[in-house]
Amino acid sequence: MPSMAGGGDAAFSPGPISIADAARSLKQPIVNGLRDARMATYFWVSKRRKLLAGDVEGALDDEARLIVNVQHARESLSTYHRIRTLIEKHSEELADHQPDDRLPEQLVLFVGQSRSGHSLVGSLIDAHPDAVIAHELHALKHLLAGADIGTLSRAIQLNARLFDLIGRAYSGYDYQVEGQWQGRHRDLLVIGDKKGNGTTRLLRRHPRALDELEARLGIPLRLINVVRHPLDNIATKARRTGVSVTEAARRFLANAHTLDGLTQDRPGQVRTVYLDELIDAPRTVLSGLITWLGLPSATSRYLDACAERLFDRPKRTREQVDWPAGLVDRLRTDFARFSALARFADQPGSCRPY
Repeated sequence: MPSMAGGGDAAFSPGPISIADAARSLKQPIVNGLRDARMATYFWVSKRRKLLAGDVEGALDDEARLIVNVQHARESLSTYHRIRTLIEKHSEELADHQPDDRLPEQLVLFVGQSRSGHSLVGSLIDAHPDAVIAHELHALKHLLAGADIGTLSRAIQLNARLFDLIGRAYSGYDYQVEGQWQGRHRDLLVIGDKKGNGTTRLLRRHPRALDELEARLGIPLRLINVVRHPLDNIATKARRTGVSVTEAARRFLANAHTLDGLTQDRPGQVRTVYLDELIDAPRTVLSGLITWLGLPSATSRYLDACAERLFDRPKRTREQVDWPAGLVDRLRTDFARFSALARFADQPGSCRPY
């Protein structure tokens, strides 16, 4: 099996992490934690007030806003246990939100880089009548901690349902596919979770995790890697996290190393979806993905609705950051070493230098 350790070979790192980047990496979780604590308190108080007033639907709406806005709550199985208890206690008013206890036939995990288009692709699959895809539940983390497939399936259904309940907008984008099955399902054939970057980092630390899970779960496991132009991806990482472009590139390449090992080791189990191809030919690419997942053929109505949700072209954020001298050339050399990125090694494109 190819090594999935990542970062061990000097060729996969543009340089050591700087003191400034290290400080930002330590500061950000603290800032996020304080913000999440304030928001969690606000939604908890709001929910209690609504329950006391008999507004059960309003209380569920607050739970939905909690999982959308607070990462810790979104990734905690206790959150979904609490929500299910609320639904069961008020089963008459909230019957439509009760998760299905049937077990799925297949589990899908997203792997890859953050800021690549995973949220978009996950939302498009969730619009299929026989698939339910959660948004950043961090399914792999729970599976490694011992969660069973039934508990995970119910949490995935609730996550998708509540995201849809309040409009499915996230990080400034609208992922609503009109008139389709987001947050609901006809047959529960495929469940999944969109947590590409976090799943990849876990697999770097636990390279045998997938083998162990397949043996324990007893259902097929599939992996989807959505790939955006690497320079745009790195630039967006730098802008969103506040780290330098060099540090964003280092993190990108560490993930790329892990992903390359996964793809080589499991060629039929990993599906690479290029964002530019999806935008250029949405019906063709999405039809192929649906077939690969073993789902019933996509209808024209479904494909047309999904195509309407796509933007015209990926954002070229590579032109909005300053690139250290020589970094782009070194990165393009590295791209050629990865099967999923080789197509970008010789692509021309303007970047703003320091």
